[in-house]
Amino acid sequence: MTGGGILLDSPMPLYPPANPPIVFSVLAGREVSTWSEVWKHECEIAFLASMPLGKRNETLDGVTGSQDRDARGIKGIRGEVAVARLRAEINRYAALKRS
Repeated sequence: MTGGGILLDSPMPLYPPANPPIVFSVLAGREVSTWSEVWKHECEIAFLASMPLGKRNETLDGVTGSQDRDARGIKGIRGEVAVARLRAEINRYAALKRS
């Protein structure tokens, strides 16, 4: 039966799925669920590590004096300590990828 174009008798998908995909995490050194916070963190670090250095620094540190949320960078939103942790993780990720 349908109502408004929606199939009412089909089961709703489970989120997270009962058996989420598993991938190898470079930072964790083991397989993790793609639904985990560990994987979410690794994706953020991999994305930042893939940026050219100038763009990465702008993303992390922001544009000095800007009040625009995007231009404030991660430092303007999460703070200096969070950015220092991200930089350390980016360096660790890059070293692990080289080895």
